[in-house]
Amino acid sequence: ESGEAVDYVDPTAEFWDEGERDLPDPPRMRWPAEIDYFRKLAVDRIDSLHHREARRLLTWSAAADERPLNFLDLEQDLFMIDNALGTSVSGPLPEGIEERYFFDGQTVIRNEVAGDSLIMVLRGELEADVPQGCGGQCLPRTHMPDKDKCGSWIGDGRAEPLQHELHPQVNKERVHVEQRTGAMSSADDAESTQAQLHCQQLSQTATGRRRIVTETEKLLQQVAIVTLVPPEKLKKAIGLLQSAEKLGRLDLSKQTSKDYRWSWDDPQVLVVFEVLANAGCLSQLGQQKAEAVRVYQVPPPPPAPCLPQAVLGSGAMIGHLALLGVPEVLAGTVRAKGPVLIVILHRHVLLEALRLAPEREFFVPSGVAPRDWVQTLTTPPKQPDQEERHAHLGPRTGPPARPTQAAQQAPLAGTFSAFRSGVGDYAGLSGADALEYALLNALRKYNLIWELICDAPPRLLEAFVRQFQPRWLLPGERIIIDEEPNANFLFVVVHGKLIVTLEGAEIGQMQQGDVQGASQLLNLNDWTRTVAVDVHLRSEAMVQVIRREQLLDILAGHPVPKGRLREIEQELHVAKGADWQILQNIPAFGGSCSKAFLARVFKDADVILRCPKDLVAEVGQPSSCMLVVLAGKLRSERPQTLFHVDLARGDWCFQNCILGNEPNYSHDVVATTHCMVLVLYRHALLNAVVAFPESR
Repeated sequence: ESGEAVDYVDPTAEFWDEGERDLPDPPRMRWPAEIDYFRKLAVDRIDSLHHREARRLLTWSAAADERPLNFLDLEQDLFMIDNALGTSVSGPLPEGIEERYFFDGQTVIRNEVAGDSLIMVLRGELEADVPQGCGGQCLPRTHMPDKDKCGSWIGDGRAEPLQHELHPQVNKERVHVEQRTGAMSSADDAESTQAQLHCQQLSQTATGRRRIVTETEKLLQQVAIVTLVPPEKLKKAIGLLQSAEKLGRLDLSKQTSKDYRWSWDDPQVLVVFEVLANAGCLSQLGQQKAEAVRVYQVPPPPPAPCLPQAVLGSGAMIGHLALLGVPEVLAGTVRAKGPVLIVILHRHVLLEALRLAPEREFFVPSGVAPRDWVQTLTTPPKQPDQEERHAHLGPRTGPPARPTQAAQQAPLAGTFSAFRSGVGDYAGLSGADALEYALLNALRKYNLIWELICDAPPRLLEAFVRQFQPRWLLPGERIIIDEEPNANFLFVVVHGKLIVTLEGAEIGQMQQGDVQGASQLLNLNDWTRTVAVDVHLRSEAMVQVIRREQLLDILAGHPVPKGRLREIEQELHVAKGADWQILQNIPAFGGSCSKAFLARVFKDADVILRCPKDLVAEVGQPSSCMLVVLAGKLRSERPQTLFHVDLARGDWCFQNCILGNEPNYSHDVVATTHCMVLVLYRHALLNAVVAFPESR
C-alpha cells in the first residue's frame, strides 16, 4: 500500500552466511552406546537419596509412633559422621556403615538365609521374587533357613543360578518322573512302580555282571497290549490294531508276535491308545497308563512364574527384625531392578558399638521359655465391663461406654519406647522377646482362641504355641487373596501394617495384635477379602500362621476343647448354606432386583465371624456398608442406655449407610453368640449396578 517493492522468496531456499558455511560439524560421540550405559549406571533418578541419608540406619525407629533411638547419642565410639571437609551430601558415609553397588538382576538378599543386617536403598529399585505357589497366599513360603546355605544373607554380586540350572540332565529326569507320578496318582501301587522302574537303569549290577531282567520288569518298562485291555477284549483289540495298520496309521512290522509291545518313547503308542479308546477296549488300568504315557511324551508347560509383588524404591529398608535377633528368613530372592546402590548396617557391628551401652539389651534376645508361654496364656483377658465402681454408685445402666482410642494406644511390642517405658507388658523386654509376647497376648485376647484354651493343660498350651509358624513379607506382598482355595489358616499380625481390600477398594487396616481367619480355621467359608502388606511400610512385616490341620491334630487327644470347637462349627454351619436369597427381604433391593444381580452382590460381599461380646460396629464410626446376619445372634444397642434390638438370621441393619444417606454408624452392634455376618459394601454394590443397569 505504501508503494514499497516486495520480493517473494522461495521457502525451500537455503540461507547461509558465508562464515556459517565454513563452520565444522559438531563432533560425534565415538562410543554412544557405552556412554548411555554408564549414564544409566549412575542411577541419577528423581527419587535418589544423598549419602547423608544413610544416617537413618543409625536411628532406630521400627514404628512410626515411637520416639526414635539415635545411636550417635549413646555411649559408643564407633558410629560417627565426619563433616570436616563439608562433604556430607556426596562425601563419605558415616563410620560403621557399608555401601554396595549391584547391577541389574544381581542378588541383593539371598532367600532361605537368616538375616544378619539392615539395608536401605539409596538409589535404584529392588524387587523380590515370589516363590512358586505363593502368589495368592503366604502358607507355602519357607520360614526356616536352608542348612546348605551359609554366610550372610547379603548377596556377593553373583547371580545365583536357579535349581534346575545346576544339574539339567538330573533335573530333566526328575521332572519326567514327577509328571508321570502326578498323572498316575490315582493308580494302584503296581502302576506307580511301573513309572519308577521305567526310569531306572537296569544295565549292570554291583559286581559288573549284566542284570537279568525278568518278564515282570519288562512289562513295567513297556506298554504291552495285555496290560491295556481286559482279557475278553484282547482278540478284538488285536483286530483293531491290524485294521489300523492296513489304513497306514500303525506299523506292526517290528512286532515279533501277537503280544504287541511298545516303549514309552514310541510315538505310535499314542495312536494305539486312540484306536482302543474309540472302540471302548481300554480297561481302567489301561486308561491310567494311557494318561501317564501322554504326560510323559507331551509334558504340560510349566506354570507361569509369579510376578514380583514387592518393588522397593529409594528409602526402603529391609532387616529391622534381623537387628533385633529375630531369625528372619525371606522366601524369595531380592534382586536388583536395574543398578542399585544400598547401604548396610551389620548386626555384629551394632552389637560391638553398643557393648558398653545399656541399650544393648534391647537387641540381644534372652528367649521366652515354655513355662512363660503357659503363664501368659492362662491369664484371663480383661473385659471392658470389669472396671471397679465406687461404693456410693448404683448399678450400671445398660452396656458400658466404649474405651476411647487414646486410652487404647500403647507402645507397640518390638519398639524402643516399650522397652524403656516403666509400665506395660513389654517394659524391659528385648525386641525379639517382646514380639513373642505380642503373639501370646493376641491369642489370649482373641475370644475364639480363649474359649478353646481357657482351661487347657500346660502340655496342650505348649503344643498349641509350637504350631505357629512365622512368615516374613515385604511391602506389597500378599498374605491372602480373595477366593484363594486350600487356605484354611489363621494368622496373627506380629509386626508391620497390613491393608485389607475388597474388590479393589480398601476396607480396613491391621496392626500388631490383630487376628484374621477364624471362619477359615473352622472351615466355614473361603476367604472373601485380600490382605497385603502396606506398600508404604518402610520395613518388612511379620505374621504367625496356624493351619486347620495343625489345630485338629493337637486337639485330637483333648476331648474338652475339641468338643467346644465342634459345637461352634455346628452352631454356625447354617451360614455355609446361605446364598443370594437371604437378600430378597431387604427393602433396599426390593422385588425388582433380578436373581443375577443379587447373586453378584452376595458374591462381592465380605463374610466375618464374631464371638460373644465382640464389637461388630461402633456408633459414630465412618461407614459405607450394611450388615446381614447369616448365623447366630447380635444386639443393636446404645452405650449406657437400655435401648437394644436383637438381630437373628436374615435380619439386617445400616441400610442408610450403603445407600449413601448416612456417613456413620448410628448405633453399636455387639455379638451375643457366635455369629457369621455378611457385610455389603457400597462400592461393591455400585459395581453390581454398573454390571446390571436395569437394577437402577
